[in-house]
Amino acid sequence: MTGQKNNNVNDDLNRHFEEVYEKTRRSVTLYLIAKCKCFDDINDVLQEVYIEYFRTIQKKGIEYVDDEEAFLIALCKKKLASYYSFWDRIANRTSLDVTAVSELKDHMDHEEQWCDMEDDFYRKEMLQDVQEILRQQPDCVQKIFYLYYTMELTVPEIAGVLSVKPQTVKNKLFRTRKYIRKLLEDR
Repeated sequence: MTGQKNNNVNDDLNRHFEEVYEKTRRSVTLYLIAKCKCFDDINDVLQEVYIEYFRTIQKKGIEYVDDEEAFLIALCKKKLASYYSFWDRIANRTSLDVTAVSELKDHMDHEEQWCDMEDDFYRKEMLQDVQEILRQQPDCVQKIFYLYYTMELTVPEIAGVLSVKPQTVKNKLFRTRKYIRKLLEDR
């Protein structure tokens, strides 16, 4: 009987966690995009936040957290402080997150249909070139491209998340796309 009760509690806990994750993932991710120093760090901190949340509700119960989103944002702040105190002691790192590149590639994959293998080969080569060019851009540009092409936010929404003017977002998108196009044409 006790084993059955433990299974029910674990099932409830897992179900609750999944519901909270689905409900809050977007807002927590947007918060981290706005606050992370380096685009590369977003997924690491996001994972740490949700692991900490799960441990908390596992230890103290589901009822312990009244407002999940507020609790998760508070965890983000705590995790960001400890994460950067660690990484600030290590050499500075910058690159476009592999997951983000994969999602950007997937988004671009759906945009156009290629007829034959030769086109597919050139397209994949071009995507790799675009990914490499984006890796060399400042974190702000990487964030803007991720928010625009992967999370499909509008320019005003991106401006709000990153606390910049909409015109800044438009300029960075326009100039970076123009820069990428020029580099690709030169090759």
